[in-house]
Parts: sequence; structure tokens; C-alpha cells
Amino acid sequence: MAVFVISADTASGSLTVTEKVGPSSYRRPVSVVTGRGPLGVAQCGPGGMLFVALAVCDEVFSVDVATGQVVGRIRVGWAPRSLTPVPGTPYLLVANAGSDTVSVIDTGEGRVTTSIKVGREPGAMAVSADGRTALVCERGEGTVGALDLSPLVKGRPARISLRWRTGLGPHPHVQPRAVALCGGGAVVACARRDALPVLNVDDGVLVADVALPVPGSAPVGVAVTGGDGFALVALERAGLLAVVDLLDWRVTRQIRIGPGPRHLAIDADDGTVYCTLAPDSRLAVLHLDGVDLSTTDGEPQFDTLATGTRPSAVAVVRINELALNGT
Repeated sequence: MAVFVISADTASGSLTVTEKVGPSSYRRPVSVVTGRGPLGVAQCGPGGMLFVALAVCDEVFSVDVATGQVVGRIRVGWAPRSLTPVPGTPYLLVANAGSDTVSVIDTGEGRVTTSIKVGREPGAMAVSADGRTALVCERGEGTVGALDLSPLVKGRPARISLRWRTGLGPHPHVQPRAVALCGGGAVVACARRDALPVLNVDDGVLVADVALPVPGSAPVGVAVTGGDGFALVALERAGLLAVVDLLDWRVTRQIRIGPGPRHLAIDADDGTVYCTLAPDSRLAVLHLDGVDLSTTDGEPQFDTLATGTRPSAVAVVRINELALNGT
């Protein structure tokens, strides 16, 4: 498999596609024009098609990474913000912030099979490893909702239903902006909370509320590292990543990463972390291999990659190397 780092560059209406040829080695990036404010990007399984959410219309594009060409368009709800594949199925979930819906795309057929009404302004999503539960950040409500995806196993997307909904603050403007799963817990970053709520995936009950180190720092991105039980939280206003130990619910260290960190992606093969730095039009690159996140000892190696203007999302994708040669 060939490995690529792809950023959705919202202001320039393009994707930046950078091939990764080693732990710290990359080929020259290529720009793929999409227009219409790309805001989210996701691949449906290793070797699968790449999909891009376009924020200022009602479409999702499919992109052939090998050729850099847009090969399909799928109409969804208005202002699609994020995309999440459902493991073990051909389905892709699309959160439509302008329509207050989640669309379900059958990627094999290239069409929307159903749309589910959710809370106001849905954004970031996460799907459990078994493909049976999707969590949706409902930014306009200050809530997280859980969708029961079990009907997808039987190919019945129209039967998806709401399992639970949990409020995250005393008022609706806490703005949940990102969610990541670790075992049976859901870690949520809320832009207007100085703590990191952790919810039970089964019932939405709050199981922990981790105090973050910098008041008013606007946590807006979160990712969970491999199996070692740490969450990385992007603190946009502080220019930091906070490292949270998910076993004892405490911040173990802070990593200065650059201005305006937002979306995070981790290459599971080597532990490399990619984080969008919108004001710099770059990706921060952190190498965590060999770094003990439970202490402040040692510093991760730090690099950056150039992108288009104001990157909003980043993904690590893999495609068959034979496809690159056109055979």
C-alpha cells in the first residue's frame, strides 16, 4: 500500500495530497482542485475511494487519489461538514450542518440511501469499531447524540434510530467540536468548556470530566493514540496539544505545536500525528514513536508540511501501489 497524507484546504477550494515514503520522508505535494470549501475528508477502508465534504453546497465528491481526479458527485444535505465510514460495511455517514441531518451513502452504489434527523448543526462524528454505534457532535444544541447503526448489518439504513442524547453543559453553546472513541468511552472536545467530558458509549452517561490546563484555550480537536490509552486534544487558542491519560483521567503533558491547531489524524503504523494549523497553512507533524506520553520526559520530533490555504481537516489514506502505475 502507498500512504498519503491529505488535507482539506477550505479557503483555497482544494486538497493537498502528499505521498509518504518513510517515517519522516515525503514527496512533493500535489494540489487537487475541488472548489466549494472542502471541509472534511475520509477514506472508506484501506485502498478504498476518498470522499470529500464540500461545505458551501450539498454535495460530496469522490476522488481517485492515484490520478488526482474527481470521479463522482453525490448529493446529500446542505453544508456537509464531516464524513465517517462505517467499519465492515460499504456505508459512509455524512453530517449536514445546514440540514440538521446525517446522510447515509452506499459507496458501492454511489447514492444516499437515507437521511436521519439529528440535533442542530451536526459536525464531527465517530463510529465504534463494531460499526453499531455512531456518535454525532450536535454543535448547535451543545449535545452529543448516539445513532443505533445495527440495521446497517442487515442492509436496512432506513431503520437507523437515535439511541441516546447527552447535554454537555449548563447552556447550549458549549460547542462540541470533536469526538474520539477509546474502548467503551467517548472523548469529546468542546470549544467553550475548559474540561474534556468522557461519555459511556452505551448510554451517554458522563464518566469523567478532565480539567484542561489552560482556561479559555478552545479545545476543538481530539484523537486517541493506538492501544496505549492517551487522548491528544488540540487547544486552538493556546497553540498546544494536551495529552490526557485515559486510565486515570489527567493531563500528563502539553506539547507546543503552532498557531490554531484544529483537526488531528494519526498514522497507526508508526504513531505519527498530523494536525492542521489553519493560520499557517501547514500541517504540524509529530513523531510519537518511542515517546512516553505518561511523563514529561523526552520531546517528540516535530516537522511541518505545506498545504493549501487554511486547512480544516487531515486524513491518512492508503491505496494499492499498483493503481499508481495504472495497472
